[in-house]
Amino acid sequence: MRLAATASTLLMLGGTAIAADLSQPVFKPGPPPPMMQNWSGFYLGLNAGGGIGHGSSDLSVAGGPAIVTIDNSLTGGIGGGQVGFNWQAGAAVFGVEADFQASGLEGTLTAPCLPGLCASYSQKVTWFGTARGRVGYAAAGWLLYATGGYAYARLDTDATATAGPATATFTLRETRNGWTVGTGIEVEFAPRWSAKLEYLYFDFGRDTSSWVLPGLPAVNDDAHFNMNVVRGGVNYRF
Repeated sequence: MRLAATASTLLMLGGTAIAADLSQPVFKPGPPPPMMQNWSGFYLGLNAGGGIGHGSSDLSVAGGPAIVTIDNSLTGGIGGGQVGFNWQAGAAVFGVEADFQASGLEGTLTAPCLPGLCASYSQKVTWFGTARGRVGYAAAGWLLYATGGYAYARLDTDATATAGPATATFTLRETRNGWTVGTGIEVEFAPRWSAKLEYLYFDFGRDTSSWVLPGLPAVNDDAHFNMNVVRGGVNYRF
């Protein structure tokens, strides 16, 4: 009888322990956190897109106040390449980038006629480039960044002015210097390969040139030029 009672007690205790074990939640580790993409190092790539330029010229005679303002719109496609280097610290990414673009931006208009003077005005951006800094925030597989720095562009201006029986043609080929600022997003789509979409605003300041007609005072052209560019591109990281 004593042996049977002892066995019964042990069975009861064992059942209670098993029930207690079954009632406890089973811990399952969660999925590992996504790996942070490393954007550090050199990269190079190609890009293409389009732009809209705006040229504003204040015309004055013999250094006097502006008589008329000409507003010219330029549109066209662009394409080129870029090279850069990134440093990454945690989620923060710092970098430098330079690019050079072939450009088809151009626009032509006929200026309002002044008393005794009419003019047609054509502008074209044949190429431009930048040297910029970049700062961004990186997450799994993508990079959101802001960028800004130095910009330069080749701006060709052709104008024809007519004053009575006299006609003169003016040609100006100049490299304009200015600044640019913008933003973009870059996404990895394969090991070492990424695609980007970027917007840049350019401002090339003001520049003054003179048109000279025989027997008439010089006409001064105080011109300001800016551009807006949207482009997509592909980069390969080394």
